Amino acid sequence: MVKSQCLYSGEEFIPRRTNQKFASTKNRMDYHNSRYRAFRKQKAKYDEKLHKNFCVLNELLSDTDVAVYHKQFLKGKGFSFNVLTHFERVNGRDLPALYSFLIEPKGDEIQFKRIS
Repeated sequence: MVKSQCLYSGEEFIPRRTNQKFASTKNRMDYHNSRYRAFRKQKAKYDEKLHKNFCVLNELLSDTDVAVYHKQFLKGKGFSFNVLTHFERVNGRDLPALYSFLIEPKGDEIQFKRIS
């Protein structure tokens, strides 16, 4: 039998399948968890801000599709102005958007529209 070396622990094992790369299921799971832990941690600080912004807008626009709020009011709610998910082209202009909300700055106020 041909022995293989585990990608995670480095131990030698006899594979039960031709494509087996890990000595055990635990080693396979630990390998993938450790590999992506840094990626998830790096992404988390932005995901938290996006989630907070989404919750603020969902609360403020719960019963309407369009609303205008002052920047200071949004700041007090914990809204972060420097994170968004994409841009939407509207009437030849690229406007920032956060998930299903279109963001249109108007001086010291910001108009939010729910997009479908």
